Amino acid sequence: MSSSSRPELKFSDASEERGFYKRYATLPEKTSETIRIVDKGDYYTVVGQDALFVADSVYHTNSVLKDCRIDSSTAKQIKEPLKYVTISPQVLSGLLKTCLSEQGYRVEIYDRAWKLLKTASPGNIEQVDDLMNYSMDSSIVLASIKFQANAQEGNCVLGISFVDSSSSKIGMLDLVDNEVYSNLESFVIQMGVRECLLPDQRHNESVAAELKKMVGVLDRCACVTTFVKSSDFSQKDVEDDLVKLIGDELSLSLMKFSNLALGSCNALLKYLELLTNPANYGKYELVTHSLSEFMKLDASALKALNIFPPNNSNSSGPSITQSLSGGGGKISSIFQLLNKCKTAAGVRLLNEWLKQPLTDLEAIVKRHDLVDFLIDQLELRQILQTDYLPAVPDVRRLTKKLNKNGNLEDVLKIYQFATRVPEVAQLLEDYLKDLGEDSHVRDLVVQTWLEPLNSHVTPLDKFREMVETTVDLDALEEANEFMIKVDFNEDLAKIRAELDILKDKIKAAHLDAAEDLGFDPEKKLKLENHHMHGWCMRLTRNDGKALRQHKKYLELSTVKAGIYFSTKELKSVAEQTALLQKEYDRLQEDLVKQIVQITLTYTPVLEKLSIVLANLDVLCSFAHVSSYAPLPYVRPKMHGLGAQRKTELIASRHPVLEMLDDVTFISNDVKMESGKSEFLIITGPNMGGKSTYIRQVGAISLMAQIGCFVPCETAEIAVVDAVLCRVGAGDSQLKGVSTFMMEMLETASILKNATKNSLIIVDELGRGTSTYDGFGLAWSISEHIASKIHCFTLFATHFHELTSLADKIPTVQNMHVIAHVEQASVVSHSADDITLLYKVEPGISDQSFGIHVAEVVQFPTKIVSMAKRKASELELLKQGPEAIKRQNCSIEEIANGTQVVKTVLKDWVAQVRAKNLDRPDALSEEQNQQNIVDLLRQLSDEPNVKDNVFVKEIKELLM
Repeated sequence: MSSSSRPELKFSDASEERGFYKRYATLPEKTSETIRIVDKGDYYTVVGQDALFVADSVYHTNSVLKDCRIDSSTAKQIKEPLKYVTISPQVLSGLLKTCLSEQGYRVEIYDRAWKLLKTASPGNIEQVDDLMNYSMDSSIVLASIKFQANAQEGNCVLGISFVDSSSSKIGMLDLVDNEVYSNLESFVIQMGVRECLLPDQRHNESVAAELKKMVGVLDRCACVTTFVKSSDFSQKDVEDDLVKLIGDELSLSLMKFSNLALGSCNALLKYLELLTNPANYGKYELVTHSLSEFMKLDASALKALNIFPPNNSNSSGPSITQSLSGGGGKISSIFQLLNKCKTAAGVRLLNEWLKQPLTDLEAIVKRHDLVDFLIDQLELRQILQTDYLPAVPDVRRLTKKLNKNGNLEDVLKIYQFATRVPEVAQLLEDYLKDLGEDSHVRDLVVQTWLEPLNSHVTPLDKFREMVETTVDLDALEEANEFMIKVDFNEDLAKIRAELDILKDKIKAAHLDAAEDLGFDPEKKLKLENHHMHGWCMRLTRNDGKALRQHKKYLELSTVKAGIYFSTKELKSVAEQTALLQKEYDRLQEDLVKQIVQITLTYTPVLEKLSIVLANLDVLCSFAHVSSYAPLPYVRPKMHGLGAQRKTELIASRHPVLEMLDDVTFISNDVKMESGKSEFLIITGPNMGGKSTYIRQVGAISLMAQIGCFVPCETAEIAVVDAVLCRVGAGDSQLKGVSTFMMEMLETASILKNATKNSLIIVDELGRGTSTYDGFGLAWSISEHIASKIHCFTLFATHFHELTSLADKIPTVQNMHVIAHVEQASVVSHSADDITLLYKVEPGISDQSFGIHVAEVVQFPTKIVSMAKRKASELELLKQGPEAIKRQNCSIEEIANGTQVVKTVLKDWVAQVRAKNLDRPDALSEEQNQQNIVDLLRQLSDEPNVKDNVFVKEIKELLM
């Protein structure tokens, strides 16, 4: 927004301005993660440090900041220069998205007198939902935890409750967790929890340590922690409260929950204030959640597998508006790759599926069958994605709007949706005719899409009939007006008839004036319904001079657009029209409210229809991506949990990296099998593709288990119950967590969480500490996984000594990334003669080529040379005592040897100059080196230096 279009901060007088800032100075202290906004009516104002945040994160410039005019007493209270910035309602929407969805901040909205009007947090946006003019790309889930530590058994029992306010669901579960809270981490990621309530017992020494660990886990998952009073976690009366919200006492009696879970639920109900609004009674559904039903993902896996787009805080990704419009730039995540969805509900469902990959083999195969069907039925898929799915509205958001301040336009959007659903069902039925009655796929399509669509759309027949009876659909089609049918209500029809008569009089007055003044009624003399004057006429300023010749015309106002005027008769008719129109609107508004209330009774069936179409939308998206990938994806053959496990990916590719421009991706095979090759150690050069290789296996497994085809030539995939990653080096300085500590925390979580059915991906474990400590940890962790857990593991490392683990454990296999090295330059690692081939094959790589990378990025030559020399010295250390002994020279030997080397170099320089060989291209490096060696050999044969160890070592290094 330009500075000229931004609203200004205005006050009626100086005293109001002083009072505004004085009240601001007396506000209680807030956290840095809370943003305060003042509602000024037509615009909003942000003051102080919050204004600096808005300028930086929304406008990206400090030029929007203005000085607050405060008196001396207020200045003493604040003790710093005070700035403000004003924002429009449109900009406020983006600010709320930045604060709540991306940064994890809280928001407080005040009135002019600094009285708190609304509050919002990442997990509770209900009060500001009407200010956000975009749809969230995922559900808004708020969780609460009440826990009981068991010191004797070394575990902790968690009673967890969660509320998904966007879909009106309440859930509870009990978890027994380990000391690193890996189950809690999996739950938070699976449910996409944005905010979590914990009892404020930070000053209780017996539980403070556990609270700190929980906060650390929540922070890794980009979940905001909110501490509330411990007394809010009482389970008293919570069951009665739940009965009010779910409206079904039987549902609650069928589900037995612990006191811990009920206590955590009570804290949630109080925090969200659900019982204060009677509209919530009977609105919610009680659900359960099982961790084992879905693949477990840790926070590191979300980043390592590039599941969601990177942003400042968490993995919420772009808004649905951006997602549906194709925004977001280049593809950098699996979410962006697979998101060809055409509906808002489809985008949300895809987000949910990516966090909840299936572990049930039968359910996975069903999704693959449906994707296969949609790939074969190209025409059906194109019609759905072009004509039908884009017309599906965001039902969840529409019903929310209807609940708050619904209007006829929203009702008609739902009507249009209800009329299109039977067309989708008929389209599916038409394309099933060719499959035959006994087709397994036909039965699956009918069961998944056709039957639910037909059964849920039938109750909407009465809704469609109501809309067609009450709403003027002709006015919508012809003039895009949202009106009640005139003949629907007798009083409405009577007023409408009177309004039509008055409007005819207005038109007649307009034509009379045009004839009287001599102006064209269409082009020159305009008839307008002015917001202040009502029905009146307008002429340009130049043409308005003609009015002075006719006293019967009353000038109303003069503006840039021209002169507004009327006559006594027109003014009287306009006043009558305004009164009748007001009465008409009031009567119509009452009827609209009734229609809205009737429409809201169809919310449950509308939600069910939306979910069915979202499922169709996501699977259409999978089919589209699988068909139009650079190389088409293939259907994987899946093996269930617990069976003889085998994963074999032939010519596999990384799904995201192969989409980059100007990249020709080199495919690789992956073969893992229980009892044969469970643990793969991958060595090889820096930048050779080790990280890509191990991560693409995780990405392909995840894609297969959400129901998509995979980027391979052929694929057999064992279903995994968890993908657990330890990759990259990251720290959290603000929380006092070092890189190595983060590494150990993540690894500890992996060891506690992994089963024989898991997939572990480890990249460079142990590099956050000393070489010896790092190697020791890498060896012991690898040996434990390979010998005790027996799950599929990909371990990329530069500890080449780790490859000897394959000699000890038969299920460990060594793989390496190939680099082609010219024979003459093996020692020098020259950047010009090493070619990275990005192919992974069985065997061991004994070089990392780290110095080669330094040369590629053009490190100073002296530093590179020193690095090579130090690397050679360390290599000698590995060769044992004999190699080290050769390096131990006395001071006298070093002095004599140095003198010999100086003589050799002087003689060599003299020879070069004498033979005119000092041109850069006269002799090659190898020829010059050989000349020096020959001179050194001649001098070293002399008796006084014959036994000098220093000279011998230099000769050996040069040869």
